[in-house]
Amino acid sequence: MLSFAREKCVYCKLCEEVCSFRFTDHVHPEVAAIRIGREGKWGLPFARVCNLCQGLGEQKCVANCPVDALTLTKENVVAWDDEKCNRCKVCVEVCPQQAVAFDEKGDRIILCDLCAGKPLCIQWCPEDVISV
Repeated sequence: MLSFAREKCVYCKLCEEVCSFRFTDHVHPEVAAIRIGREGKWGLPFARVCNLCQGLGEQKCVANCPVDALTLTKENVVAWDDEKCNRCKVCVEVCPQQAVAFDEKGDRIILCDLCAGKPLCIQWCPEDVISV
């Protein structure tokens, strides 16, 4: 599970850029698995990342997927199965973190898979805001 130290974030959004590039091969932050927002115009930043909901004890995307295309791995990471997915986007709609995206161009669901244990958002963050 990722942690986000919002008081250290400088709102550069580099994490969104590298994440989107990983999934789509181009910079397209709107479909990144991590999204950085801000409370009001000048407020503290916050992160929307799949699996932050683990602390709330819920994975609504998994529970509401009508075709079981989303599952929870033993590492507590939500995994997406392209073969099972019917592209209904229910997971996008029910995510309490607003952290599940649908890439129209790539015809795929995008959510944080922790980059196979080496999250790029952590590696590229200049302020060490994100951690596991």
